[in-house]
Amino acid sequence: MKFLKSIFLRNTKERNLLSDSFSLSVIEVIEEIDNIDSEISDDLFYEIISKKNITQFEANEIYIFLPIAFAQLWGSKANWDEEYNEILPNKKEVSKRYDETKSFQIIIKVVKDYFATKPSKNTIIQIGGRSAEINAINKMLLDGGKIEDVKIIKTTIIR
Repeated sequence: MKFLKSIFLRNTKERNLLSDSFSLSVIEVIEEIDNIDSEISDDLFYEIISKKNITQFEANEIYIFLPIAFAQLWGSKANWDEEYNEILPNKKEVSKRYDETKSFQIIIKVVKDYFATKPSKNTIIQIGGRSAEINAINKMLLDGGKIEDVKIIKTTIIR
C-alpha cells in the first residue's frame, strides 16, 4: 500500500507544479523557435523558454523534455527506452517512466501535434538536435549504421 501511495503522491505533487497553461507555454516556445532562421545557442534556447510566464520548474521541464520529445518523434524508428534515470540533488538516482511523467506526457502530445502539421526542418534540428540521443544516432548513421539498429540506453537527467 505504501508503494501505491508513493506513486499517487508523486504524480499529484508533479501535477500541482504544472500550471493549466503549461501546454500553451510549450506551444509558444516551439512557435518562437519556428520564427528563428539562424542557429540558437543553449543560452538563447533557455531564454526563450524562461521568458514565458511560467515557473522555474516548468521552464526546466521544457528545457529537459522538449528536445527528448522531438528526438523520439524525429527518430521514431529507433528503439527508445521507456524509462530514464534522474539524479536528484541529494545524489540519489531513481528510475522513472516517460509515460508516468506528467510534464513529458504534455510535451510529447504538443510535439506530436506539431509533427502532424508539417514541422519546420530548422525547428526540428534546433530543438531535437539538443538531444544527446540524436547526436549519438547521427554519429552512428555517419559511420554507416542503420536507424533500425539503434538501441537507445536510458537517458540520465541531473536535477
